[in-house]
Amino acid sequence: MKQKPGKPYLTENRIIVVLLGILSAIAVGFVLYYTRSIVLPFALAVFISYVLNPLITFFEKRKVPVSIAIILAIIITFLILNLFGVLIYGSIKSFAADFPKYETRIQRTYQNLLEFLDIPQAAITGTDDIEQGDRFGILADIKNLSLSGIILNTLGSIMNFLSNTALVILFLLFILIGRRQLTHKIEFAFQPGMSTKISSIITNINKEIQKYLVAKTLISFLTGVLVTIVLLLFDVEFALVWGMLTFLLNFIPNIGSFIATILPLAIAFFQYNDNLIMLVWIAIILVAIQFTVGNFIDPRIVGRSLNLSPLVVLFSLIFWGWLWGIIGMFLAVPLAVIAKIIFENIDSFRFLSVLMSARRV
Repeated sequence: MKQKPGKPYLTENRIIVVLLGILSAIAVGFVLYYTRSIVLPFALAVFISYVLNPLITFFEKRKVPVSIAIILAIIITFLILNLFGVLIYGSIKSFAADFPKYETRIQRTYQNLLEFLDIPQAAITGTDDIEQGDRFGILADIKNLSLSGIILNTLGSIMNFLSNTALVILFLLFILIGRRQLTHKIEFAFQPGMSTKISSIITNINKEIQKYLVAKTLISFLTGVLVTIVLLLFDVEFALVWGMLTFLLNFIPNIGSFIATILPLAIAFFQYNDNLIMLVWIAIILVAIQFTVGNFIDPRIVGRSLNLSPLVVLFSLIFWGWLWGIIGMFLAVPLAVIAKIIFENIDSFRFLSVLMSARRV
């Protein structure tokens, strides 16, 4: 049976396209990594614009001019970001003032752990036996861990983020001003069929991302408020800080809620280490809040509409976290959604969209 002459050419052509796609992805990854000081504020501005769009639409429906609606949205964003910064900065300063108290409690817990495990102090320092020192090196690292260093590094990261606020606001202003011009430019830039397809892709991306971010913001805010109220009722120190961190960490899928529960529990442990009943109750209520939100509210409002495989979410979390750090982890899910929608509309990459889906399509 004769093989069609066009078949090998088509196969080779598809392989070349796939290989070029892989090389392009690697090149884009390097560019995003080395230009993150500019690209990251721009990406944040893009996603903040999705959250602000409903607010601008709200103002426009009440006959507020577009320019004034955008300025009002920018001012509200600036005030919220600065309020977060002031509250976190003030809380970290008060936390730094209590360092000696917490370091004493941590050292006491560390000594109790050594006694419980029946590990001699020489085995940690390695003075008696080098091999034993290597063996228990992780415990030596715990001993040498400096809370003041951790807090100062955290404070530095926060101040670095706040220093980029002006750049984020500047990008946000121009994005909001030109938010309705992109569709018209596409109509003039491409042929009618292609422009319709590109406009459809952009519309789908806008709809899905805006739905995700607005819903996730409301759910995270509710979770943060509940956690703050619980911690205030139990008189856990720095309750407002843990509430704000819960709000922010809930944007990070899978591990965010876990970290948001462990951090206040660690402080509660050192605060109520003599009151096990109190500590157990705090743990039960915090876990119950995260379990209810993560397994009932979040999937009902957000999860099912995204149709993303958990493995894809995890890979996106790891990749963007490596590329852009903690901010990349916040943006991991929206970026995965954008990639999936783009793949859906390109015939050569449609199989990737199917593989990224949580269910059959």
